[in-house]
Amino acid sequence: MNRKAPFLLGISVVSMATAQICLKQAGLNATARTLLQNTLLNPWMGASLAAFGLGFASWFLTLRHMPLSRAYPWTALLYLITPIAGNRLFGEPLGGGLLFGTVLVVAGLAIVTQAPAVDDAR
Repeated sequence: MNRKAPFLLGISVVSMATAQICLKQAGLNATARTLLQNTLLNPWMGASLAAFGLGFASWFLTLRHMPLSRAYPWTALLYLITPIAGNRLFGEPLGGGLLFGTVLVVAGLAIVTQAPAVDDAR
């Protein structure tokens, strides 16, 4: 595994969470215009597309340097980051079930990533 891989993986996860936040804001800023107008004239939509693009590119580069079986479980962090961001930025509730499920996802991530590492990304 290349030393760049964890950094690229982090960029990918944060970019994908950012894209979701921007999409939420784009939806909140949407007006009664047509879907095409909302899409073309909404700067949050552009920000979301840019974040998705960065996430995709960094994910592609991550997979060049890290096995998929090692990289993919880390995308579960989106289930932690996105709801917390929704709560902090939009006042969305974090219910007990969501918090419990998030704890289970993070615990699962800890278990899965303890597996023996594979040296090559093939």
